[in-house]
Amino acid sequence: MTNYNAWDRKAEALCREAEEEEQKATAESNEALGLGGLPEGPPTAKAAKELEELGDHSKQRNDFIAWSQERELELTHSQPEAPVELTGKGKAMRIKGSKGASYVVPESGVLKLMLDSCSDVQVHIQAPLLTSTVELYKCERVEVRLDHPLGTLQVDECRECVARFAERDHLGKVYHQNSPGFALAWGMGGGEPQTVGMEGAFQLLTCISDKSLTTEPVRRGEGEFPLDVRRAQREQPEPEAMPAAEERLQAAEKHRLAGNEMFRASDFAQAAALYSLALELAPDTGSVWANRAQCWLKLGDHDKALADAKKCTEVEPSNPKGWFRQGMSYHAMKSYGEAIAALLEAEKLEPSNKQIQEAIKMAQLMARKSS
Repeated sequence: MTNYNAWDRKAEALCREAEEEEQKATAESNEALGLGGLPEGPPTAKAAKELEELGDHSKQRNDFIAWSQERELELTHSQPEAPVELTGKGKAMRIKGSKGASYVVPESGVLKLMLDSCSDVQVHIQAPLLTSTVELYKCERVEVRLDHPLGTLQVDECRECVARFAERDHLGKVYHQNSPGFALAWGMGGGEPQTVGMEGAFQLLTCISDKSLTTEPVRRGEGEFPLDVRRAQREQPEPEAMPAAEERLQAAEKHRLAGNEMFRASDFAQAAALYSLALELAPDTGSVWANRAQCWLKLGDHDKALADAKKCTEVEPSNPKGWFRQGMSYHAMKSYGEAIAALLEAEKLEPSNKQIQEAIKMAQLMARKSS
């Protein structure tokens, strides 16, 4: 969970001070009007409601949660006696933390299938998925059997997983990263799997090309992601080789870690310089954009902080730090409406983060005071 301790302390203190002032003013007003202990009239009730709204979750967040719940069903099983049928019409099915379980998708209607942190699990997809997408994340010894063509298979941080297709030409695009032992196979009769996964921070694309199974590193194209190497070769005749790309990532990581050390030492200018070196080598690393944005905030350069925070969410839309830094930048620039909007995006990604919730309250409070 992201830690925003410095902002948390400041936000809590300011919120507490503001609440104490409002409570004191309300108590004095009630006493002067003889309203203590009596039913609240419309003005008092309205004020109480407004204060309550500051502590409530935003309507946008509630709508987002409802939207997610309507479209995603999460399941967990541990060694069930019989295969579990997945039949959620129009829903994305997330199997999370299951162990020793078997699943079957017997009919069409499931939006997509996601397996998260599962081990020793088998899934037999007997019907087409509406989005033609399956995702595996941090799984071990998971086997997915597919009777129909699949457009996209995403496999990240997995170990010894297998995807078995009924026919060779059913294979679409398989994106995988840091998944040693990941293999593909054809035929339900037990054809020998072909290992395509390997360790490493780079993303790979496996697909059928010219009737052969090929695996190549994925590259980003301008304005789109991901872009496979064959297309990149048409646009850039000399693409960077995988070993060179790995070296760049390793060098970028060293600069990032050095920047973290400087940040902890409160040398924010030097930290920003080191993060800049990291970004020159790996410009698509959202966390580094967020880190440099924090340096600019510490140095009081809110425009640069906002620009870096926006770049973070551009390359990694699901990075809560990027949205939080945007909110803090807008807040520092007294653009409270924009701050609230950005912070709500951060809250969608980390709905239980109290620091984000306090930041939203503070921005709402400042917006009310400035109106």
